[in-house]
Amino acid sequence: MATPRHNITLEEGVYDEFAKYAGKKGIKISTRINIQMKNFIEEEKMMEEYRKQKHSK
Repeated sequence: MATPRHNITLEEGVYDEFAKYAGKKGIKISTRINIQMKNFIEEEKMMEEYRKQKHSK
C-alpha cells in the first residue's frame, strides 16, 4: 500500500519541540499524527452511530 504525503501547518516551534520529546522515545512524528487521526476518526464514527440510534428511537 502506498503512503501518500501531505503537508501540514503547525504553530511555530511545535514541530521542533515535539521532535525533541518524541525522538527520545523513538516515536516518529508521522506515526504519532497517523494514530491521532485514526483515534479521531473512530470517535467521530462512534458519535455518528450514537446519533443515528438516538434518532431512530
